[in-house]
Amino acid sequence: MFKKTIKFLGVRVSLLLLVLILLVAAAVFGLMLGYGVLGGGNPTHIFDRGLWHEVLNKLNPK
Repeated sequence: MFKKTIKFLGVRVSLLLLVLILLVAAAVFGLMLGYGVLGGGNPTHIFDRGLWHEVLNKLNPK
């Protein structure tokens, strides 16, 4: 009984981690696609900290 429970939990945790990894990958791919193709910029610039400061400053004007 205990081994079945551990196996069941292991499968659930593995599936949860897989879903989280796929969500992060989809978000990164979507950001790169949106900024690179639709926005006309360099897709690798989404990882630039200065870009995010600029975006956040536009969203939250002081």
